[in-house]
Amino acid sequence: MATKAKSESTPKSAPAPAPATAHPSPLAATFAKAVKLVDSGKHPEAVKALEALIQEAQAAGDWAVKRRAQVYLALSESKVHPAKAVAADPVTEIQACLNRRDTDEAIKMAEKALKSHPTAGSLHYLKAVAFAQAENVEASAESLKKAMELDADLVFQWHMEPDFNPIRKSPLFAFTEGR
Repeated sequence: MATKAKSESTPKSAPAPAPATAHPSPLAATFAKAVKLVDSGKHPEAVKALEALIQEAQAAGDWAVKRRAQVYLALSESKVHPAKAVAADPVTEIQACLNRRDTDEAIKMAEKALKSHPTAGSLHYLKAVAFAQAENVEASAESLKKAMELDADLVFQWHMEPDFNPIRKSPLFAFTEGR
C-alpha cells in the first residue's frame, strides 16, 4: 500500500547572521592591538596590555580571549625576563668530557671539584674512569678505592663500566673482588 507524501511546503531558512568579523568585539580589538605589540617586539608594553586584557576578559567571561592572551603574555614575559643559563654541575661536566674522551680535561675538572667536595664518591669514581680511559692503572685503582670507601654501591657501576675493561684484570683492582 502506497502512502501519499505530504505536500507541505518546507520552511525557508532564516537569513545567515552577519559574520563575526564585521563588528569585532572590544576585547577582540584590544587583543589584536596587544598581538601587534608582541609582533613588533614591544614586549614590556605588550605585557601591560595583555595583563589588562586578561582582567577584562575575566570580568566579561570571555574565556577564549583570556586563554589566548595568557599565551601571548607568557611569550612576552619570557622576552622581558629571559631565563638565566644554569651552570652544569661538576658531575655532568666531567661525564661530558669522558663521553668526548677528553680525559685530561675530565681529570682536571674532577680534581677541581674534589677540592670543594672531597667526600663525593661519584667524583672520585669519575676520576677513576678518566684514569682508566688514559690506561693509568695505578691512579685509576687509587681513585676507585677512595670512591668505594665513600660509596660502596659504586662497585656495581664499576662492574658495568666498559672504560675499565682494558685494565680491569689488573691485580690493583683485587679489592673489588667479592663485593
